[in-house]
Amino acid sequence: MTHETYGRVSAVSLIADAFNDLSDLVRKEIRLASAEMSSAVTTSVRATVVMAVGGALLFMAALMAVGGLALVIATYGFSLHAASFMVAGGLALIGLILIGYARAQMSARNLAPTRAVGQMREAIRTAKEQMR
Repeated sequence: MTHETYGRVSAVSLIADAFNDLSDLVRKEIRLASAEMSSAVTTSVRATVVMAVGGALLFMAALMAVGGLALVIATYGFSLHAASFMVAGGLALIGLILIGYARAQMSARNLAPTRAVGQMREAIRTAKEQMR
C-alpha cells in the first residue's frame, strides 16, 4: 500500500495497488515461463545433437558390419568383389521390400482420419437432436 494509514485508504488507491500487484505478478510469471522455455529449448537442442552423433556412429557401425559380412562371405571361396555384390544385392532386396511396405502403409485410405470424421458426424447429429 501507499504511505496512507489503513483507515484512510481510498477505494481508488486500493484498486490501483491491486492492479499494480497483478501487473507485477504477470510480469514475473512471464519471466519464469520465458526462462523455462529457454531451458527446455537448450536441453532439446543438446539432446538432438547427441542423438545425431549417436546416429552417425550407428551408421558407421552398420557400414563396418556390412563390410565384415562381405569379408566373411569371401572366406567361403568367393572373390571379394563377388561377396560385396552379394551383400549389396541382399541389402537392396531388403530395402525394396521395406519401401514397398511403407508405400502400402501410406496409401490414402490409411491416412484419412476416418475415426475422427465419424466422431464429428456423430457430434453434429447429437447437436442437431439437442436443438430440436
